[in-house]
Amino acid sequence: MKCDAVWVAEPNKIEVRPVEIADEPGFGQIQVEVKACGVCAWDSYLFQGVTGPGPTPYPIGHESIGIIRKIGEGVTGFEVGDNVFLGAGSNEMMSQYLNIIAAGAAKLPETIDDWSKWIIEPTCCVVNLLNKTQIEEGDTVALVGCGYMGLLTLMGLLRGSQAGKVIVFEKKPERRALARQYGAGLVYDPYDEEGQEAIRELKAKGGADVVIEFSASNSGFELANELIRYEAGKLTIGSWHRHEMTFDGTKWHLGGLTVYNLSPMSNRHYTDVMKQTKAMIDKGVYTPQDLVTHVADFRDCQIIFEKSVSKEDGYMKGVITF
Repeated sequence: MKCDAVWVAEPNKIEVRPVEIADEPGFGQIQVEVKACGVCAWDSYLFQGVTGPGPTPYPIGHESIGIIRKIGEGVTGFEVGDNVFLGAGSNEMMSQYLNIIAAGAAKLPETIDDWSKWIIEPTCCVVNLLNKTQIEEGDTVALVGCGYMGLLTLMGLLRGSQAGKVIVFEKKPERRALARQYGAGLVYDPYDEEGQEAIRELKAKGGADVVIEFSASNSGFELANELIRYEAGKLTIGSWHRHEMTFDGTKWHLGGLTVYNLSPMSNRHYTDVMKQTKAMIDKGVYTPQDLVTHVADFRDCQIIFEKSVSKEDGYMKGVITF
């Protein structure tokens, strides 16, 4: 069957192109009518022609939600008509229809009024991150960088973890304001006098038990390393750094540092996280819908990708609807 999909035609140019998918889903697959797909930071880089699967053109998307229209052989636990979100199985999800492994899907509510509010895959990444980090009761946690993924992580830290103290370092004032809005009491610009004093005080007390880095910058990565407790500290790298980074190997080795990676590839059972994530959203631990700032139809989505790069007009999270 033919349908339309979003492609990066060339760096900084989006096109809608016809694609062909199998009429029937294969073994273990479901066929989904896509209703919306989130724009990830990775999609923003792909839009610019960076870290792509090859030279342009190429299709994109991995944060889709929609309605099951057909079920392949061997699939259990789903019915035609189920609303689902997709957390794994393809990086070509910005398409009107797709066939995808059922193991990478989880159910959504039966009735959805606004599909743009149900992008859940990024929250799965955050839940996976916090599961792996294993924050212990009373831990001091420093969060470096508080953009979209950082704010989701902050929700999990404040509403669903055993952290004793959470300290946020973020250079952008509008993001610091959002961190306070979501309940963070200790929020600093790491480059002003107050922030520098907070850094000195934290280091004087031995550093943070856990540092989670979401800055995607050299300076943020350096700050994260600076804040870690010297003995048996934990560093969780949430950012995808697209270049070589340097660190103090002596501190990492002699300090017994444990380093964790946000990537779903860090968990062989990542799809198990999906139902856990949905349950935590139902309980109000995470409210990703609050962070969606820009929505556009897939036939007119060039502007969303442009704003995902420029961060203009208060951009935090973009969603493409179908």
